[in-house]
Amino acid sequence: MAKAVQQKADNPIDWEETSITGPTLTFHAGCVVGNNFYIHGGIETKDGKAPSNKLYQLNSSGGSWKELSFPGSPSLSHHQAVALSDRYIILVGGWNGKARSSKIFAFDTEKQLWMEPTASGFPEDGGLSSHTATALSSGEILILGREGSLRMQRRHGSGYILSGNVESGKFTYKEYTQETASRSGHTASIIGNTLYIVGGRDNNLIEMHSGFKSPNAPLPVTNSITTAVDKLNPVSKMPGGRKNHIAIESPGALLIHGGETFDGRSREPVGEMYIFSRKPTPTFYKVGVSDVKRAGHVCGVVGDKIILHGGLGGKNQVMLATESSNSAAMMYLFPNCYKFDLLSI
Repeated sequence: MAKAVQQKADNPIDWEETSITGPTLTFHAGCVVGNNFYIHGGIETKDGKAPSNKLYQLNSSGGSWKELSFPGSPSLSHHQAVALSDRYIILVGGWNGKARSSKIFAFDTEKQLWMEPTASGFPEDGGLSSHTATALSSGEILILGREGSLRMQRRHGSGYILSGNVESGKFTYKEYTQETASRSGHTASIIGNTLYIVGGRDNNLIEMHSGFKSPNAPLPVTNSITTAVDKLNPVSKMPGGRKNHIAIESPGALLIHGGETFDGRSREPVGEMYIFSRKPTPTFYKVGVSDVKRAGHVCGVVGDKIILHGGLGGKNQVMLATESSNSAAMMYLFPNCYKFDLLSI
């Protein structure tokens, strides 16, 4: 049975805790294939060094997370998962416990089989982590964000177009030449023919680039994100930078939730929620501050549900403070699964 998170009076929408519990993970990857939400990898403790190789499935009808144990699943965190052909889960890059990787892994949801296609075109001494991977209508994948030499571990705003397919067993990285700002822990979403890159740095919160098209239209359950702005006032000041948040696409707007801010207000995840609407002019609206504070979480839209899972939690969730001279707040991870309550709009 669902357990509602206490909703603040000025929040027109908020998260609702469900009875669905699952694996305790953060900085994992997630995507939706058919009527199923899949999550893979991640770390199980706040400063964990050994990424998980586990794959879980949650059906849209609810129930519980089901672990899918098949040979060949890679151990990764800070990676990305993209659905292709409504059948394959493509894992791109990530931290393998020793180094950043640019490898590609694929899971066939029909045959229940892991594969490792070849991937060429990426700098030999480089890898990817805390990047984004966005499926395009062309069948290609746009890769943006943190990429660096394994020696220098530098951060810059490079991008790549990943082309290929599972059937051929081959993928190729080609450098994306349009300049973007340096980002890490950001999101990249497509609405209409525009790409919106949010966060991942302490300034220049959002970038917009035209000429992109998503292979999938937003599901009807997200329509309320677009219409919510009718009940909200525009912010007078642009929100500050943030990273490791989530962004949910609707037909005309983005919902941005959580993350870690760069402004020094808190060293813990925040519960802030904003809606960015592109019409009539690009505008931010503050929804409110949720009690659900998360960073490094994942989100998926399945049927009539918007589901949030995992991540680092904030002070008002689970907190342990030591009494030693170097007293520190220790954040724990949460197995809880949340869905978005849009019924109040």
